[in-house]
Amino acid sequence: MTTVKKGSRGEAVKQLQMLLGITADGIFGPKTKAAVIAYQTAHNLEPDGIVGPLTWASLQGETIPASAHVKPVDYKQYDSKWAKKMYSSHGDKTQTMKSSACGPTAMADIVATLIDSKVTPPDLADKAMAWGDRTYSSGTAWSFFPHIAKEYGFSKYLKTTSLATLKGCLDTGGYAVASMGPGFFTKSGHFICVWKYDGDYIYANDPASSKRTKQKISDFMKERKALFCFWR
Repeated sequence: MTTVKKGSRGEAVKQLQMLLGITADGIFGPKTKAAVIAYQTAHNLEPDGIVGPLTWASLQGETIPASAHVKPVDYKQYDSKWAKKMYSSHGDKTQTMKSSACGPTAMADIVATLIDSKVTPPDLADKAMAWGDRTYSSGTAWSFFPHIAKEYGFSKYLKTTSLATLKGCLDTGGYAVASMGPGFFTKSGHFICVWKYDGDYIYANDPASSKRTKQKISDFMKERKALFCFWR
């Protein structure tokens, strides 16, 4: 397939636009370039806005690698080995791993699966406290996740709310931590580890439950507040 980029015109551009689901006028302008970059970013391709062989191949039927959609380590914050460990920024003994460490626990699923199998939730809780990412009374701050990405050298990290970006991460062997608002997973706020999707459901490891394992995509998107995506 012909390589196309900003300024290109013709049937190849029109086909590209149809694959992207945007207006197919056959003119590669700023909107088409933005759509291409968004697609490339979501599918772990070089986000240069140029549609070459790799981007065409992905658009026309990406083969999901065998490493994708594999269930990661499934830690629980209530595990007896660390449930009573204090997780507090100000010495409050009622703030424990069990009560408020869903963030480090969900993140430990990813780190232990992709980077270092020896990492456990208390290891990451200690880092959160050292970095000032443990809030006074609202669990783990969102700043924890870019700190982790840098600390463990993930090849790519993105904070997003996009379902397309989440799918692109999962399809290329990555995982995501989702910050969830009130609904199925929580009454207030909660972090979960997302590892799979199909036509109907998002599948997740819930640090606080072994029963809450999937949610309809439409409901998930209504309740998600942010998605922290990590690639190998």
